[in-house]
Amino acid sequence: MYDKSTFHGIDPQYSREQARAMQTGAGNLDQIVGQIGSLLSQVQWSGPGAQRFLGEWDGALRPELQAAAENIRSNAVELDRRAQMQEDASR
Repeated sequence: MYDKSTFHGIDPQYSREQARAMQTGAGNLDQIVGQIGSLLSQVQWSGPGAQRFLGEWDGALRPELQAAAENIRSNAVELDRRAQMQEDASR
């Protein structure tokens, strides 16, 4: 159970480490999306299934994965900002 009386804020160093890991993870996700796109452009695949999948990839899947990477980046920036706020408050 969470006890508010023992709360002392976030650990700035740990938070910054996690923010960096999040940034790295977002970059990795971007690379994977790029690799999938590259593979899809090279594969010889035709027919309705191919058209449907490629339409879903370009229409929803790729943009959603790119948005997820951007959200991770934004959250990393926010975590870093909060770590700085904690340090400023602790001085």
